[in-house]
Amino acid sequence: MTTATRVWSPAGRLARELAGHLGRRGISSQISECEGIALVGVWSVGLTVWCEWGPTGWRFRWSLSDTSAPGPWRYTSCPCSAMETAVGRIMRLYTERYWRMYGAAPEGAQHRSEAGEDGRA
Repeated sequence: MTTATRVWSPAGRLARELAGHLGRRGISSQISECEGIALVGVWSVGLTVWCEWGPTGWRFRWSLSDTSAPGPWRYTSCPCSAMETAVGRIMRLYTERYWRMYGAAPEGAQHRSEAGEDGRA
């Protein structure tokens, strides 16, 4: 009997790692992967993080702009090798958007800020 083994692309593996870090900090996300690019969607605040190959290697890339605001969108990126930095920046943007959309801090935000950005005391 032969069993199929799923082979994850580097983008998919990195996206799953990012989603795991966010999940441990209370941020739900969904992963999509196709053609060597993976997306981590944080749909509750309209945030999509791409994991893609860039000029200097694997990177996470996302929009800083509010999707409902007129004008050009601004993007930023962070090397996948700096996972904790990316997680911290995404958490700050998530909290900012959550406040703007729902008028309150995300559940557990007080605990996260007391424990530090990485969730450790």
